[in-house]
Parts: sequence; C-alpha cells; structure tokens
Amino acid sequence: MAVAAVVFDLYGTILTIESMRTHVAAAGIADAGTFVANWRRKQLEYAFLTSMAHAYRNFDELTALALEHTCTQHGAALDAARRAELVEAWRSMPAYDDVAPALRALAARGVQLAVLTNGTPVSANAALEHAGVRALLTDVLSVEAVRAYKPDPRVYALATERFACAPRDIIFVSSNAWDAWGASHYGFRVAWCNRAGSAPEPLVPPPETTLAGLHELDAWVRSGVWKPG
Repeated sequence: MAVAAVVFDLYGTILTIESMRTHVAAAGIADAGTFVANWRRKQLEYAFLTSMAHAYRNFDELTALALEHTCTQHGAALDAARRAELVEAWRSMPAYDDVAPALRALAARGVQLAVLTNGTPVSANAALEHAGVRALLTDVLSVEAVRAYKPDPRVYALATERFACAPRDIIFVSSNAWDAWGASHYGFRVAWCNRAGSAPEPLVPPPETTLAGLHELDAWVRSGVWKPG
C-alpha cells in the first residue's frame, strides 16, 4: 500500500527525556533518575486531566506545574529561576542515536515525515532544531491546534488532515505505550518503539509491530508496509 507519511511522537521517541537527569543533578537534586520519572509522570497526568476536563493549558505550562509538584514531593527547594532553567532544558534534549539514521533512510526514499506532539509548536521546533533533525521533517504538528492532548482522536486527526489521507495511510511511531494504543485505536498503522523493554498493554487494538529501537523501523517499512504511491 502507498503510505502518505510516517509520523513520530516527540518526547521519548525522538528526544531523550532521560537526558534531563543531567540537568536535575546539576540543580543539586539527589536521585535524579527518580525525580525525572516522577516529573514526567505528573506532566502526563496533568495533560490527561486537563484534556478530560476541557481545561487546556499548554505543555510548557504543565511541564512547569509538574516540576513544582515534583520539587515539593522530593523536598527540593529550587527557586523560580532554577525551575525555569529546567523547564527550558526540554528545548535542548538530544535525539536518540538511532533517530537521524532512521529519518534519513526514510526520507531518501521519498517518504514524508512529520512529528505529532503534545508540545507547543515553539518548543517542539526549537528542540528538533537543537537535536539537528528538524530539516528531515516535512512538518511538526502540535496539539495546540485542537487544545487537547493525545490520545484524544482530534489530535491524531491532525495528521490525516495534514496529509489528506485515511488513518490507515499513516504509519505512526511512538515509544509511549498509551500513545501507541491511542493511535492504533484511531486507525493508524502503529510501530511501538519499545526501547525500555516494557510489558505490552493488554488493551486492543495492539500496535501492528513492536520495535526495539528506530534502527529497526526502515527494515519494517521496506518489508512491504510501504510502497511508493
């Protein structure tokens, strides 16, 4: 089948959230790994809550609020300036090592590539530029256009509207199991990038394939998933 585009999640799929541990440790916080995991968990919780309550606030704001909560939870006394620096660091995360080669391989065969992110357009584009992969992408789509967060179907519809296609004409790639399920439920062909070796979700429909990393993506696409239109 001809595929209109391959669309990627951003945080944790292209960009390394784990890299925030360095910034957190530099701020003097002990057990930076646990702190970052709790910050990320609260960030997503706020995204889900505000979507369900139809009380949208942008992802940068939620990231700051989640950091404030996590600091309180961990007893970390960071002033406003240091918290702002940590939030800003989300715009300078490096990409995983497998990202640029995977994007280049797909782009070389004429596949349109995009990001569909919970992040704001400004922060997402800045992060992709900093990571050196923005030029490989056709577009960056943000939930700000619909003021709701993934896995709301209106978010996934941004990709089908952008590429004027049916859901099955999109390959969607995410490292977040909940996002992979939401995209599968919407009707995308989904590759779950399970770098962490997490247990699969029992919810159906499952992703079409599970990858150990993006280094496996091009081979899967070339195996018959994608044919030139």
